[in-house]
Amino acid sequence: MKNITLAALAALALVGCAPKDNSLKMITEATFPPYEFLRGQEIAGIDVEICRAVAQRLNRPFKAETVDFDSVIPAVISGKADLAAAGITVTPDRKKNVDFSIPYVKTGIVVIFKKSSPFKDKEQLKGKKIGVQSGTTSETFVLEELKQEPERSKSPAEAVAALKSGRVEFVIADIDPAKNCVKGEADLALSDFITSEEYAVAIRKGQPELLQAINVTIEELKKSGQLDKWIKQFTEESDKLKDK
Repeated sequence: MKNITLAALAALALVGCAPKDNSLKMITEATFPPYEFLRGQEIAGIDVEICRAVAQRLNRPFKAETVDFDSVIPAVISGKADLAAAGITVTPDRKKNVDFSIPYVKTGIVVIFKKSSPFKDKEQLKGKKIGVQSGTTSETFVLEELKQEPERSKSPAEAVAALKSGRVEFVIADIDPAKNCVKGEADLALSDFITSEEYAVAIRKGQPELLQAINVTIEELKKSGQLDKWIKQFTEESDKLKDK
């Protein structure tokens, strides 16, 4: 899902130093249900539980912090956080800057559109005002596949608000937040996948022991069925939040 640009790496000077205690610190961007969202003041979601399980394996206290998405990967590069999980899509560019765990979810991006202006194919998007969340693979798709500048927002929900108000003609987003954004919106609909992606946990390069711990944890969560249970649990919870 989410992409990090070279410009975002400039934030490294601002994101601080590594925590001094023994806690395993996760950095995320908690506006991406069911993977991460705010339950009151608590950060909850699938990614949080995966990272908490890693901390338990390592017998370390667990902490989670939410920041703007463009600061998520720079935070692990700088050492402010131990790992990043925020529905992060594995891409060749990202692999140059961080190490990735094995993938834990296969997913993709979709087009959100008004039923009064149905989406048919990718060619229809060219030359249109396309809303995206800044720093995501949706943004990359518009830049690289459509060869144009998108209309950037801080979140998928903000991009959809722009669609509803007529400031953009389509929105491109990851399937899970896209589903959440259109729930209860009778005039909006989703396309099929226009890309195929995989989410993984990102860490600073050169930490083989941590990477192994994450990979073993993910493998066990998959094999035991616990990951599927969390996906169901947090999808249902985030759906209820949308209903409120």
